[in-house]
Amino acid sequence: MAGGLLIWFLIATGLSEILYYLEDVKNVDLPFKWYVLLNIFQALLLILMNIPFLRFLMKHVDKPVQKIVEALNRLADGKYDEKIDFESRNEFDDIKDAFNSMSEKLETAEKIKQNAENERVLLFANMAHDLKTPITSIIGFSKALSDGIITDDIKNAEYLTTINSKAVKMNDLIDRLFEYVKLESADNILHKEKCDVAEILRNCLADVYAEYEDKKIQLEIQIPEIPVIKNVDKIELSRVYTNLLNNVLKHTTSDINVLVKMEEDGKVLIADSGEPLPAEVQDSLFIPFVSGDKSRQSKNGSGLGLALAYKIMKKHSGDLRLITQVEGYTKGFLAEI
Repeated sequence: MAGGLLIWFLIATGLSEILYYLEDVKNVDLPFKWYVLLNIFQALLLILMNIPFLRFLMKHVDKPVQKIVEALNRLADGKYDEKIDFESRNEFDDIKDAFNSMSEKLETAEKIKQNAENERVLLFANMAHDLKTPITSIIGFSKALSDGIITDDIKNAEYLTTINSKAVKMNDLIDRLFEYVKLESADNILHKEKCDVAEILRNCLADVYAEYEDKKIQLEIQIPEIPVIKNVDKIELSRVYTNLLNNVLKHTTSDINVLVKMEEDGKVLIADSGEPLPAEVQDSLFIPFVSGDKSRQSKNGSGLGLALAYKIMKKHSGDLRLITQVEGYTKGFLAEI
């Protein structure tokens, strides 16, 4: 633009000087229209000289601005996958990169939000499914008792026992669901402290040891004798270990081998030689109410134990994952802090 203006200035000044020279020096009487024509020529020349600059503005300023405005409008309409692309060698290039980066983050956030919403819907649908069976049984048995249909004392006792067991199962399910929802809350904060996680695992093993013996499960325990100090929430981590150990009890048969191993860095592997997990459930084990059993109606657990353990490990910035290749065992769960 500066070059064009300079050339225009030189030409316009030169023409003006020629006219003034003819009129003042040579005493040539020039008509007024010559000056009018000179001004028109200067104006046309100015426009012609600045056409490249105008084209530059159209390509590098006006078009990028239009594309940015259009993209912002589409983004406001919820199209978070919106991207903009144009040629630019100035600040608009930074704006383009910033917009595309923002768009990617919004798209990711929307996917996370949608996944969370889908998980919440699935959670309540599965909860309703799992509560319906015991509630139906309680209604049926209690109705039979209240109507006096059952007169046999032994049958009466059986019905009352069934009602009690169904109510206990429902209470356990609701308690676990409350724990899971509490972990989902942003207000839930872990109370971390320096703890010997090896000792925590030993205590959890001691709590379930009698049940393992009752099922004739052969335990192989490999826990370091030295303290393994980690910054953890002692209560929540105990819940993780207990859930993993109870998972073996609930979903395996008697007379199997179980490995409980802790590395010196705090990693814990709990593996068993029971039935392998079906391939179709391996990727969804940590989703609430998903169980490794072939039928959800026949499972012993609530389907929340592994989901709870997974959430707690993630809260600790750790991980919990299924291991399908364990030497001497069919499957295992590895908890990393």
